[in-house]
Amino acid sequence: MKKRLFILTLFLGMVAIAFGQKAISGTITDPSGNPMVGASVVEKGTTNGTITDIDGKFTLTVPSSATALAVSFIGYTTQDVPIGAASVININMTDDASALSEVVVTALNITRQTRSLGYAVQDLKADKLNLARDANVANALAGKIAGVQVLGQSGAKFGAPKIRVRGVNSLTGDQPLYVVDGTPTDINQVNMDDVDNLSVLKGPAATALYGNRAAAGVIVITTKRGKKGEGGIEINHSTTFDQVSLLPKYQNEYGGGYSQDWATFEYKPAIHPVSWQPFNGQKILDYSADESWGPKLDGSPHRSAFSWQEGAQFGQLTPFSPQPN
Repeated sequence: MKKRLFILTLFLGMVAIAFGQKAISGTITDPSGNPMVGASVVEKGTTNGTITDIDGKFTLTVPSSATALAVSFIGYTTQDVPIGAASVININMTDDASALSEVVVTALNITRQTRSLGYAVQDLKADKLNLARDANVANALAGKIAGVQVLGQSGAKFGAPKIRVRGVNSLTGDQPLYVVDGTPTDINQVNMDDVDNLSVLKGPAATALYGNRAAAGVIVITTKRGKKGEGGIEINHSTTFDQVSLLPKYQNEYGGGYSQDWATFEYKPAIHPVSWQPFNGQKILDYSADESWGPKLDGSPHRSAFSWQEGAQFGQLTPFSPQPN
């Protein structure tokens, strides 16, 4: 038995020598010089191939008759690299502009082709987000993604807008999870000038990898990156004007309070300063009321809140009149 195994091994070795094989290794990098994980390296015209490791490196054994390697990766131009006599081949990939519109960034910052996904996802490029400049990424999404509702606020306010992905799906109205370059973050930490691409993951299958934090959807943001051999300075400015287009109608017949009967001030020497003694018996309002069920706004003189304080208006009575403007 051992003799047979020895003869078989010897025979396979002689076949390999007869046909001539050699190992080719190298590194695949993107246009910025970063190693590409999972790039496909195949002997052209065959199914003999491999993929790059976490450092972008590969090793492939090919016959001496092999003429070229076909190197491919989603979003990059497929390259046919001649082998020749080389045993080490390093390859720098180039962007495929024609395929960019079909590629989206999904969970865990993985780049996938849209047609290969089993769930709903939409993406926006920076030029679409900044068509009308907005300092907040949530406001910039308004009207641009199907199924995404933006309850926006003015850029002049400090509050952040709220986003609903496919409507209200919980009693608390949870917000989607924001992920920037693979790291969960707060919406207020995102600078619109840094955004290169934005993807909205809608369905449960799309958000499963992020756990219960992503129950209301995920907004995946990819920031801009420098490219080798390119440099420049970009300056931009934006100004926003807000104007109220619709005001609710307010009643101007009754003032603040819970009763239409006037209260009167009762001077108490034990607790009130002597300067308040002339105010005894004057009409006063229920200053703590936050509703308008009080006395009628008929111009009656009354003591307003500011007239109790020392100053130019101390002790003055004010007509109880409506202020419609």
